[in-house]
Amino acid sequence: MLVCAAGDIHGAINRFYGDVLAFEQTLGAAFDWVLRVGDFGIWPDPARIDRATRNHGGAGGFRDWFAARREVLRRTVFIKGNHEDFEWLESRNGSQLLPELVYLRNGCRIDLHGGTDEKISVGGVGGCYGASVYRRDAKALQGYASRHYTHDEVDRLSRLGALDVVLTHDAPAGIQLPHRRRGVGYVSEAAGIDVLLSRVRPRVCFFGHHHARVDADIAGVRCVGLNKVACPGNLIAMELDRNGRGCALVGEYGAQ
Repeated sequence: MLVCAAGDIHGAINRFYGDVLAFEQTLGAAFDWVLRVGDFGIWPDPARIDRATRNHGGAGGFRDWFAARREVLRRTVFIKGNHEDFEWLESRNGSQLLPELVYLRNGCRIDLHGGTDEKISVGGVGGCYGASVYRRDAKALQGYASRHYTHDEVDRLSRLGALDVVLTHDAPAGIQLPHRRRGVGYVSEAAGIDVLLSRVRPRVCFFGHHHARVDADIAGVRCVGLNKVACPGNLIAMELDRNGRGCALVGEYGAQ
């Protein structure tokens, strides 16, 4: 199965799907699924956007796509980031926000079908780590506090069995990351995700949030960090073989 893993786009939905289609042209193949790691920019009401979203260019195009019930150009599964309308997301009945656009809630898994007899299982932990929030229960979080993930969400996913892919917004604890502005590296402290990976042993973990293209290994699991939209490393193509546990990097799209 050929999947496209995509980093933060902060509402730039038109640019994003344009890049996905252009990436397919360079590969000479169509993606079975697009897997997004948060900060999609889900703002149906632009009046509710947060300060960081304003700094990233505003609410973006989701409102127009949602009003038109427009079908996304490739089947897409996404988790929340730390810049979305969390209350609106959690209030939706069902997981499909637009035709072929599926929201994967924290601590949940979904089976994705590709070609003949192809299937992969994907689990998600969206939002970023907050030391003062992690030990709280997810149901107790409201409003902007919902930008964080919690221990019960991580534990729930770890009990759902083996997974092929784990999507997280934050980087698993222990991953070395470059600083966006100063160039001085720092280490992720996003607790719980590293433990999750050691338990469910996915083929690969994709993450975003840090706006950097990163390759790392945590608990023997391949971890791939993705850059933000319109930057090299925002989109990568990964082939997950039908028989076995292998995965192979097919290509990267360096849109500018």
